[in-house]
Amino acid sequence: MTLRTKILISALILIVLSLCGINAFGKNLSDFLFWYGVSRNPQMLSAELSLEEKLREVKPIRDRKIPDLETTAKSAISVLINDSGKERILFEKESEKILPIASLTKLMTAWVVLKHYDLSKEITISKLATNQYGDIGKLEEGKTFPTEYLLYPLLMESSNGAAFALAEDYDEGMTERNFVGLMNLEAKKMGLSNTFFDNPTGLDPEESKTEMNYSTANDLVIFTKKLLEKPLIWEILSLPKYSSYGPELINTNKFLLDGSTQWQDRIIGGKTGYTGEAGGCLLLVMKAQKAQGLLINVILGANGRENRFDEMRKLVEWLKSAYKW
Repeated sequence: MTLRTKILISALILIVLSLCGINAFGKNLSDFLFWYGVSRNPQMLSAELSLEEKLREVKPIRDRKIPDLETTAKSAISVLINDSGKERILFEKESEKILPIASLTKLMTAWVVLKHYDLSKEITISKLATNQYGDIGKLEEGKTFPTEYLLYPLLMESSNGAAFALAEDYDEGMTERNFVGLMNLEAKKMGLSNTFFDNPTGLDPEESKTEMNYSTANDLVIFTKKLLEKPLIWEILSLPKYSSYGPELINTNKFLLDGSTQWQDRIIGGKTGYTGEAGGCLLLVMKAQKAQGLLINVILGANGRENRFDEMRKLVEWLKSAYKW
């Protein structure tokens, strides 16, 4: 290293140290003047705190330089619920549109079970339960499970067999229709005026004249707020895998499994749904940016199984860039 180079490096170091000193001095002077002002006028402090509280209330602030989100889903919504319980819609598209909800239905199935069942009660899997369309065969006819366990395949793998077994066993052998009636009664109690259930699974009805399960993105937000009162549901919905009772269960929510997102650790839980009529559906609850509350995100009517994840990913990443948190 030449003498000239050594002198140049030394000069740069001195400049950096000098600037740091100036910045530190400036900050110290600013702090001194603030606290001196407070000592002379105590109202300054309460005014400062009041301003900070108001700023927290208006955050996140929409950054208008970022274009509005365009989603191919038929309906979508994102609602922020802050720590004081106040709600704010950050994005919506056709959130009042009534649409089939496929296996998002199973969230109401779980709600009814948690409200009306003894979770330790044993349920025997019937032939009808194992023959449910689209089921993956992890529940064997004649096998007996605690009610609580059946919530795991129901919510993690969206098992139609588990949904049918739980509904079939309502009140010791009453029909599945009684259980569905209870689902609709619970929806009415919650004020879900645009929600209807025909079955506990979310499958498209076999007869064309039969009404399918439907709801709106808005109703699903209201319902999700009630579901947050049931910690067991979110404990299950947050599990990537589970294997306490034989065959390993793998969550259908790929965001818990693929590790390709930077916000995986913010996920509280989610539920998938898909049928030919409903298209792709996905509900995802997560912590907001900078721990500013919870986000309830809903996608309905996406163009296929995978597209529901693509549209949800677009929504979550848009929220991060379109708002100043």
